[in-house]
Amino acid sequence: MISIGQFSKICAVSVKTLRYYDKIKLLKPVMVDRWTGYRYYEETQIKIMLNISRLKRYGFSLSEIKSFLDSGDDGALLSMLNLRVGEITAEIRHKEMLLKELSGIIRNFERTGEIMNYQSNYKISVVESEKVFIMSSRQRMSVEDFGKYYGLLFERSAKEKVKPTGIVLAVYHDEEWNEKDSDIEVGIGIEEQSKADRFVGGCFCASTVHKGSYANLPEAYATVLRWINENEYEIAGPPYEIYRNSGMDGIPVEEWKTDIYFPILKK
Repeated sequence: MISIGQFSKICAVSVKTLRYYDKIKLLKPVMVDRWTGYRYYEETQIKIMLNISRLKRYGFSLSEIKSFLDSGDDGALLSMLNLRVGEITAEIRHKEMLLKELSGIIRNFERTGEIMNYQSNYKISVVESEKVFIMSSRQRMSVEDFGKYYGLLFERSAKEKVKPTGIVLAVYHDEEWNEKDSDIEVGIGIEEQSKADRFVGGCFCASTVHKGSYANLPEAYATVLRWINENEYEIAGPPYEIYRNSGMDGIPVEEWKTDIYFPILKK
C-alpha cells in the first residue's frame, strides 16, 4: 500500500485535494488507519487519479468525472470527449476572431491615430423586404445554440423532402437582449410555400448591411435604431437578420455579411 504522502507525490496532487476527493467519494483510499487516521492507497488507484487530473484539465467538473467513474461507461465518456472537442474548437475560433479584431484596431490606430472607433459607415435604407417562406424553430436559447437548431431544421427539411433556398435567418422576439437566454426564432428558407411554417418579411423595414464579426452587430443595431428615432419612425415588429455570407460558407470572418431588418411604421 502507498501512504497518502507518497501517493500525493506520485500523482502530483496535494494531500488536501486527496482528502477532499475522499470526502466527496470521488477517490476513496483503500484503508484508513483506525488509530492514526492515515490514508493508504493501492497502486491500481494511481491510474484512476491520473485520469481524474486529465479530465479536470480538459474542463470537466468533479461531478461529471465522478459520474464517469461510477458508471464505468466508456461510450458515455467518449461522447463527452467528442462534445468537449467541439466546445474547444468553438472557443479557439472565437479567440481567433477576437485576435483578428484586436489586430485590426491596432492597425487602424497606427493609420489614423484613433483607437476603439466603431463602424460608422452603415447605410440605412427603407426597403420593402422580400417575403421569405421558412421552416422555423422558436424557443428560449443562447446564441451558442444556433448551430444545433439550424442542424435540426436541415434534418427536418430532408425528412419532409423540401428544398432549402439557401436563406438562413434569425428573428429576435424579446424586447431586451440576453445572450444566454432569449426568445429567438431561427429559420431556413424553403421553396415549397405550402410546407412552410410561416413567412418573414414582406413589409417596410429600416435595413442595413453589417460586414464582419457578429460580435460587432450591436454597432449596426445602434445605428439603425438611432436612424429610426431621428426620422420619426416606430418599430412595428421584431428585428431579424439574414446571414448572406457566414462561417458556414467557409469564408474568413471579415467577409461575413449580415442583412439587418427592422419592420417600421411612420409615426
